[in-house]
Amino acid sequence: MNKKFVFPGLCLFLILGSALYSLNLEAVSAASSVGGKTLVLYDAAGGAIPSAPLIGFTDFPQGAALPIYLNGATVMDTTTYGRDTYAGWISNGATTPGFPILDRMAGFQVDFTLQIENESHRNNNRSGFSLIVLSDDARGIELAFWENEVWVQSDDSTGGLFKHGEGIVFPTTTGLIVYRLTIIADTYTLTADAQPILSGPVRNYSTFDGFPDPYETPNFIFLGDDTTSAQARVKLRFVSVTGTEPVMLAGASTIISTSSPFPTASFTSPPSVTPVPSPTPASPVFEFCPSGWVFLAVMITSVMMLKNVRSKSKI
Repeated sequence: MNKKFVFPGLCLFLILGSALYSLNLEAVSAASSVGGKTLVLYDAAGGAIPSAPLIGFTDFPQGAALPIYLNGATVMDTTTYGRDTYAGWISNGATTPGFPILDRMAGFQVDFTLQIENESHRNNNRSGFSLIVLSDDARGIELAFWENEVWVQSDDSTGGLFKHGEGIVFPTTTGLIVYRLTIIADTYTLTADAQPILSGPVRNYSTFDGFPDPYETPNFIFLGDDTTSAQARVKLRFVSVTGTEPVMLAGASTIISTSSPFPTASFTSPPSVTPVPSPTPASPVFEFCPSGWVFLAVMITSVMMLKNVRSKSKI
Protein backbone atom coordinates (compact mmCIF):
# COMPACT_ATOMS: atom_id res chain seq x y z
CA MET A 1 0.00 0.00 0.00
CA ASN A 2 1.31 3.37 -0.90
CA LYS A 3 1.32 6.93 0.30
CA LYS A 4 -0.62 9.32 -1.90
CA PHE A 5 -1.78 12.93 -1.90
CA VAL A 6 -5.25 12.82 -0.39
CA PHE A 7 -8.26 14.75 -1.59
CA PRO A 8 -9.73 16.45 1.53
CA GLY A 9 -13.31 15.46 0.74
CA LEU A 10 -12.44 11.77 0.45
CA CYS A 11 -10.42 11.81 3.67
CA LEU A 12 -13.40 13.35 5.48
CA PHE A 13 -15.51 10.46 4.16
CA LEU A 14 -12.92 7.95 5.29
CA ILE A 15 -12.67 9.55 8.72
CA LEU A 16 -16.44 9.23 9.12
CA GLY A 17 -16.23 5.66 7.90
CA SER A 18 -13.55 4.76 10.40
CA ALA A 19 -15.85 5.77 13.22
CA LEU A 20 -17.90 2.70 12.42
CA TYR A 21 -15.45 0.48 14.24
CA SER A 22 -14.07 1.17 17.74
CA LEU A 23 18.83 -8.03 0.32
CA ASN A 24 20.15 -6.62 0.24
CA LEU A 25 19.52 -10.04 -1.38
CA GLU A 26 21.58 -12.51 0.61
CA ALA A 27 22.18 -16.23 0.47
CA VAL A 28 19.57 -17.83 2.67
CA SER A 29 18.46 -21.37 3.14
CA ALA A 30 14.80 -22.23 2.71
CA ALA A 31 12.94 -21.09 5.79
CA SER A 32 11.68 -23.89 7.97
CA SER A 33 8.06 -23.92 9.02
CA VAL A 34 7.24 -21.69 11.94
CA GLY A 35 5.79 -23.46 14.94
CA GLY A 36 2.38 -22.66 16.39
CA LYS A 37 -1.08 -22.97 14.91
CA THR A 38 -2.20 -22.57 11.32
CA LEU A 39 -5.46 -21.02 10.17
CA VAL A 40 -6.42 -21.74 6.57
CA LEU A 41 -8.08 -18.56 5.31
CA TYR A 42 -8.85 -19.92 1.85
CA ASP A 43 -8.51 -23.20 -0.04
CA ALA A 44 -9.88 -23.35 -3.59
CA ALA A 45 -10.21 -27.12 -3.23
CA GLY A 46 -13.51 -26.36 -1.53
CA GLY A 47 -14.89 -25.11 -4.85
CA ALA A 48 -15.72 -21.59 -3.73
CA ILE A 49 -14.24 -18.10 -3.58
CA PRO A 50 -12.68 -16.68 -0.37
CA SER A 51 -15.34 -15.46 2.04
CA ALA A 52 -16.02 -14.02 5.47
CA PRO A 53 -15.61 -14.52 8.31
CA LEU A 54 -12.17 -15.97 7.56
CA ILE A 55 -11.23 -13.43 4.90
CA GLY A 56 -13.43 -10.56 3.79
CA PHE A 57 -13.55 -9.07 0.29
CA THR A 58 -14.32 -5.53 -0.79
CA ASP A 59 -14.03 -3.55 -4.01
CA PHE A 60 -14.54 0.03 -5.12
CA PRO A 61 -16.50 1.01 -7.08
CA GLN A 62 -18.72 -1.68 -5.63
CA GLY A 63 -19.08 -4.59 -8.03
CA ALA A 64 -16.24 -3.44 -10.28
CA ALA A 65 -13.94 -6.36 -9.50
CA LEU A 66 -16.05 -9.12 -7.99
CA PRO A 67 -14.00 -12.35 -7.81
CA ILE A 68 -15.14 -15.45 -9.65
CA TYR A 69 -14.29 -19.13 -9.24
CA LEU A 70 -12.69 -20.48 -12.42
CA ASN A 71 -10.74 -23.68 -13.12
CA GLY A 72 -9.87 -24.44 -9.51
CA ALA A 73 -8.92 -20.94 -8.39
CA THR A 74 -10.41 -17.53 -7.65
CA VAL A 75 -9.88 -14.83 -10.27
CA MET A 76 -9.83 -11.16 -9.29
CA ASP A 77 -9.56 -8.54 -12.04
CA THR A 78 -9.11 -4.79 -11.49
CA THR A 79 -8.24 -4.12 -15.15
CA THR A 80 -11.79 -4.08 -16.52
CA TYR A 81 -12.77 -0.68 -15.13
CA GLY A 82 -9.32 0.89 -15.33
CA ARG A 83 -6.78 1.76 -12.69
CA ASP A 84 -9.26 3.60 -10.47
CA THR A 85 -10.58 0.27 -9.19
CA TYR A 86 -9.56 -0.97 -5.74
CA ALA A 87 -10.19 -4.54 -4.61
CA GLY A 88 -8.82 -7.10 -2.18
CA TRP A 89 -9.15 -9.42 0.78
CA ILE A 90 -8.60 -8.51 4.42
CA SER A 91 -8.10 -10.71 7.46
CA ASN A 92 -6.95 -9.70 10.93
CA GLY A 93 -7.27 -10.31 14.63
CA ALA A 94 -10.30 -8.03 14.94
CA THR A 95 -12.46 -9.55 12.18
CA THR A 96 -11.38 -13.18 11.79
CA PRO A 97 -12.31 -15.83 14.39
CA GLY A 98 -9.25 -17.73 15.57
CA PHE A 99 -6.77 -15.45 13.82
CA PRO A 100 -3.33 -16.24 15.30
CA ILE A 101 -1.11 -13.71 17.02
CA LEU A 102 1.67 -12.64 14.64
CA ASP A 103 4.54 -12.42 17.11
CA ARG A 104 7.82 -11.56 15.35
CA MET A 105 9.94 -12.86 18.20
CA ALA A 106 8.25 -16.25 18.05
CA GLY A 107 8.09 -16.14 14.24
CA PHE A 108 5.11 -16.43 11.90
CA GLN A 109 4.39 -17.12 8.24
CA VAL A 110 1.84 -16.60 5.49
CA ASP A 111 1.46 -19.23 2.76
CA PHE A 112 -0.32 -18.32 -0.46
CA THR A 113 -0.64 -19.76 -3.95
CA LEU A 114 -0.86 -17.03 -6.58
CA GLN A 115 -0.52 -16.29 -10.28
CA ILE A 116 -0.29 -12.80 -11.74
CA GLU A 117 -1.99 -13.20 -15.12
CA ASN A 118 -1.29 -9.60 -16.12
CA GLU A 119 -0.28 -6.37 -14.39
CA SER A 120 0.40 -2.80 -15.48
CA HIS A 121 1.51 0.32 -13.64
CA ARG A 122 2.26 3.95 -14.43
CA ASN A 123 4.52 4.55 -11.43
CA ASN A 124 7.59 2.47 -10.55
CA ASN A 125 6.68 2.72 -6.85
CA ARG A 126 3.29 1.06 -7.36
CA SER A 127 1.95 -2.39 -8.19
CA GLY A 128 -1.37 -3.86 -9.31
CA PHE A 129 -1.21 -6.58 -6.65
CA SER A 130 0.25 -6.37 -3.15
CA LEU A 131 0.50 -8.45 0.00
CA ILE A 132 0.65 -6.58 3.31
CA VAL A 133 1.45 -8.50 6.48
CA LEU A 134 1.77 -6.73 9.85
CA SER A 135 2.77 -8.35 13.15
CA ASP A 136 1.24 -7.79 16.57
CA ASP A 137 3.41 -4.67 16.91
CA ALA A 138 2.37 -3.45 13.43
CA ARG A 139 5.80 -4.12 11.94
CA GLY A 140 5.94 -6.17 8.79
CA ILE A 141 6.32 -6.02 5.04
CA GLU A 142 4.47 -5.01 1.88
CA LEU A 143 5.31 -7.16 -1.14
CA ALA A 144 4.55 -5.86 -4.63
CA PHE A 145 4.01 -8.16 -7.63
CA TRP A 146 4.71 -7.20 -11.24
CA GLU A 147 4.68 -9.58 -14.20
CA ASN A 148 8.47 -9.88 -14.12
CA GLU A 149 9.46 -8.84 -10.62
CA VAL A 150 8.64 -9.21 -6.94
CA TRP A 151 9.77 -6.31 -4.77
CA VAL A 152 9.28 -4.64 -1.41
CA GLN A 153 7.91 -1.26 -0.39
CA SER A 154 10.61 0.55 1.58
CA ASP A 155 10.18 2.65 4.71
CA ASP A 156 11.94 5.76 6.00
CA SER A 157 15.06 3.84 7.01
CA THR A 158 15.37 1.77 3.81
CA GLY A 159 15.07 4.27 0.97
CA GLY A 160 11.98 6.37 1.64
CA LEU A 161 8.43 5.61 2.67
CA PHE A 162 6.57 3.58 0.01
CA LYS A 163 9.37 3.65 -2.54
CA HIS A 164 10.50 0.71 -4.69
CA GLY A 165 12.82 -1.28 -2.41
CA GLU A 166 14.77 -4.47 -2.94
CA GLY A 167 13.39 -6.86 -5.54
CA ILE A 168 14.16 -9.75 -7.85
CA VAL A 169 13.53 -10.42 -11.51
CA PHE A 170 11.00 -13.25 -11.30
CA PRO A 171 8.25 -14.36 -13.74
CA THR A 172 5.01 -14.30 -11.76
CA THR A 173 2.80 -15.08 -14.78
CA THR A 174 3.99 -18.62 -15.62
CA GLY A 175 1.46 -20.39 -13.42
CA LEU A 176 0.20 -20.79 -9.88
CA ILE A 177 3.22 -20.39 -7.60
CA VAL A 178 3.38 -21.52 -3.98
CA TYR A 179 4.80 -18.63 -1.96
CA ARG A 180 5.74 -18.53 1.70
CA LEU A 181 6.48 -15.32 3.57
CA THR A 182 8.24 -15.94 6.88
CA ILE A 183 8.99 -13.23 9.44
CA ILE A 184 11.26 -13.94 12.38
CA ALA A 185 12.39 -11.07 14.59
CA ASP A 186 13.61 -8.30 12.26
CA THR A 187 13.97 -10.32 9.05
CA TYR A 188 11.54 -11.49 6.38
CA THR A 189 12.14 -14.28 3.87
CA LEU A 190 10.07 -15.04 0.78
CA THR A 191 10.22 -18.41 -0.95
CA ALA A 192 8.67 -19.43 -4.26
CA ASP A 193 8.01 -23.13 -4.79
CA ALA A 194 10.21 -23.82 -1.76
CA GLN A 195 13.18 -21.83 -3.12
CA PRO A 196 14.27 -18.66 -1.27
CA ILE A 197 14.07 -15.66 -3.57
CA LEU A 198 14.02 -12.55 -1.39
CA SER A 199 15.08 -11.55 2.10
CA GLY A 200 15.64 -8.37 4.03
CA PRO A 201 14.68 -6.25 7.03
CA VAL A 202 11.16 -5.93 8.38
CA ARG A 203 9.65 -2.51 7.69
CA ASN A 204 7.97 0.09 9.87
CA TYR A 205 5.32 1.96 7.86
CA SER A 206 3.80 3.71 10.89
CA THR A 207 5.20 7.11 9.88
CA PHE A 208 2.56 7.26 7.15
CA ASP A 209 0.71 10.49 7.92
CA GLY A 210 -2.57 9.76 6.17
CA PHE A 211 -5.78 8.90 7.96
CA PRO A 212 -7.28 6.36 8.37
CA ASP A 213 -4.10 4.35 8.62
CA PRO A 214 -4.02 0.53 8.31
CA TYR A 215 -0.25 0.50 8.85
CA GLU A 216 -0.78 0.69 12.59
CA THR A 217 -3.22 -2.22 12.63
CA PRO A 218 -1.73 -5.24 14.46
CA ASN A 219 -2.14 -8.84 13.24
CA PHE A 220 -3.19 -7.74 9.76
CA ILE A 221 -3.17 -9.26 6.25
CA PHE A 222 -4.24 -7.70 2.96
CA LEU A 223 -4.05 -9.21 -0.54
CA GLY A 224 -5.16 -7.14 -3.51
CA ASP A 225 -4.95 -3.95 -5.54
CA ASP A 226 -4.67 -0.90 -3.28
CA THR A 227 -3.59 1.81 -5.71
CA THR A 228 -5.01 3.85 -8.59
CA SER A 229 -1.59 3.83 -10.28
CA ALA A 230 -1.73 0.15 -11.25
CA GLN A 231 -4.05 -2.73 -12.05
CA ALA A 232 -3.89 -6.52 -12.30
CA ARG A 233 -5.71 -9.75 -13.01
CA VAL A 234 -4.71 -12.53 -10.63
CA LYS A 235 -5.54 -16.11 -9.65
CA LEU A 236 -5.58 -17.10 -5.98
CA ARG A 237 -5.79 -20.72 -4.85
CA PHE A 238 -4.69 -20.88 -1.22
CA VAL A 239 -4.02 -18.62 1.79
CA SER A 240 -3.06 -19.58 5.33
CA VAL A 241 -1.43 -17.90 8.29
CA THR A 242 0.65 -19.57 11.00
CA GLY A 243 1.41 -17.87 14.29
CA THR A 244 0.97 -18.06 18.03
CA GLU A 245 -2.29 -19.59 19.14
CA PRO A 246 -4.70 -16.89 20.36
CA VAL A 247 -7.06 -17.12 23.27
CA MET A 248 -10.04 -18.92 21.74
CA LEU A 249 -13.65 -18.03 22.33
CA ALA A 250 -16.02 -20.81 23.32
CA GLY A 251 -17.13 -22.77 20.30
CA ALA A 252 -14.37 -21.54 18.00
CA SER A 253 -12.81 -24.32 15.99
CA THR A 254 -11.15 -22.76 12.95
CA ILE A 255 -7.54 -23.22 14.09
CA ILE A 256 -5.91 -26.34 12.74
CA SER A 257 -2.63 -28.08 13.40
CA THR A 258 0.45 -27.25 11.34
CA SER A 259 0.45 -30.90 10.40
CA SER A 260 -2.36 -30.15 7.94
CA PRO A 261 -1.18 -30.38 4.34
CA PHE A 262 -0.05 -27.28 2.46
CA PRO A 263 0.04 -26.83 -1.30
CA THR A 264 2.96 -28.63 -2.90
CA ALA A 265 5.56 -26.81 -4.92
CA SER A 266 5.44 -26.98 -8.70
CA PHE A 267 7.79 -29.30 -10.54
CA THR A 268 9.76 -26.56 -12.26
CA SER A 269 12.45 -24.73 -10.35
CA PRO A 270 12.19 -20.93 -10.22
CA PRO A 271 14.64 -18.96 -12.36
CA SER A 272 17.88 -17.58 -11.04
CA VAL A 273 17.40 -14.63 -8.75
CA THR A 274 18.55 -11.29 -10.08
CA PRO A 275 18.67 -8.45 -7.53
CA VAL A 276 16.95 -5.29 -8.70
CA PRO A 277 18.17 -1.96 -7.31
CA SER A 278 15.71 0.69 -6.25
CA PRO A 279 14.89 2.94 -9.24
CA THR A 280 14.84 6.70 -9.15
CA PRO A 281 11.51 7.63 -7.58
CA ALA A 282 8.90 8.66 -10.11
CA SER A 283 7.10 11.97 -9.95
CA PRO A 284 4.29 12.07 -7.38
CA VAL A 285 0.92 10.94 -8.64
CA PHE A 286 -2.21 12.67 -7.38
CA GLU A 287 -4.81 10.06 -6.54
CA PHE A 288 -7.11 8.77 -3.85
CA CYS A 289 -5.55 7.49 -0.64
CA PRO A 290 -5.43 3.68 -0.92
CA SER A 291 -4.42 3.06 2.67
CA GLY A 292 -7.55 4.87 3.78
CA TRP A 293 -9.59 2.65 1.45
CA VAL A 294 -8.17 -0.53 2.95
CA PHE A 295 -8.75 0.68 6.49
CA LEU A 296 -12.31 1.68 5.67
CA ALA A 297 -12.81 -1.77 4.19
CA VAL A 298 -11.62 -3.27 7.48
CA MET A 299 -14.13 -1.15 9.35
CA ILE A 300 -17.05 -2.04 7.08
CA THR A 301 -16.10 -5.72 7.04
CA SER A 302 -15.85 -5.72 10.84
CA VAL A 303 -19.29 -4.19 11.27
CA MET A 304 -20.83 -6.68 8.84
CA MET A 305 -19.23 -9.57 10.68
CA LEU A 306 -20.39 -8.28 14.05
CA LYS A 307 -23.94 -8.00 12.70
CA ASN A 308 -23.63 -11.56 11.38
CA VAL A 309 -22.50 -12.87 14.76
CA ARG A 310 -25.29 -11.05 16.57
CA SER A 311 -27.85 -12.38 14.12
CA LYS A 312 -26.65 -15.94 14.59
CA SER A 313 -26.69 -15.59 18.36
CA LYS A 314 -30.44 -14.93 18.25
CA ILE A 315 -31.20 -18.19 16.46
